[in-house]
Amino acid sequence: MSQQPYKQPPITEAVIEIRFAAPIDAPRLAEISSDLRAQYPYEQQVTDLRVQLYFVPQATPTAGTIERPGHRLSSLDQTQILLLWPENFIVSQLAPYPGWDEFFERFRRDWSKWKRLIGYQTISRIGVRYINRIDIPFSGPLVEYEQYINVYPHLPEVFTNVRGYGVQAQVQLADMDCILTLNSLSVPSPLLGHAAFIVDLDIANEVKPPQNDESLYELLNRIRLKKNEIFESCITPRARELFKPWQD
Repeated sequence: MSQQPYKQPPITEAVIEIRFAAPIDAPRLAEISSDLRAQYPYEQQVTDLRVQLYFVPQATPTAGTIERPGHRLSSLDQTQILLLWPENFIVSQLAPYPGWDEFFERFRRDWSKWKRLIGYQTISRIGVRYINRIDIPFSGPLVEYEQYINVYPHLPEVFTNVRGYGVQAQVQLADMDCILTLNSLSVPSPLLGHAAFIVDLDIANEVKPPQNDESLYELLNRIRLKKNEIFESCITPRARELFKPWQD
């Protein structure tokens, strides 16, 4: 078993997403959702509404909407979530994060049930996303984010009173055929006397996603290790002190 390095990891949400090449029709998706409710006592029907604009030369632009019905299943404490969309199978864990072993085992359980019910579907994307919120105690009007994080904007010296920031980067991880999308931004903290920033890591394979379980599980575990490596490179020793490393 793998032990997470921190007593109080700053993870607010962990997500494993499987995306399919072809959608499942709404009635069939509703049947599957009902069959998967054994571990999730709460079910909520949800709708993803998307607006599309259509541009035609020398004509007034027109707009259209697309509605995707889905199902949100959750545990009694609302921290364990299973989202079923026509093209997506998503397992989510809200804080407190129990560790990779427990989270991954729940994914395997739900994925096995899903496959027994729906059969084989071509996978078009495999993604793992971790959203971390790091709360920093402060007493003044400004927070020196660079004391805690290594990803922040580089600005000219004329900008001396920066009160917030947002940075996004996409990086190719060639050894895994994956793309990392990194978002770092300042946000309000729910804790009094604190500021906060987000380190949002999304690692996805859309080029050659594995189609069998053994390769899928192997990739997810590799992504998890890479995610840990990247997160550690994004923060400073001063930030680590906030999470209480186990070796202390």
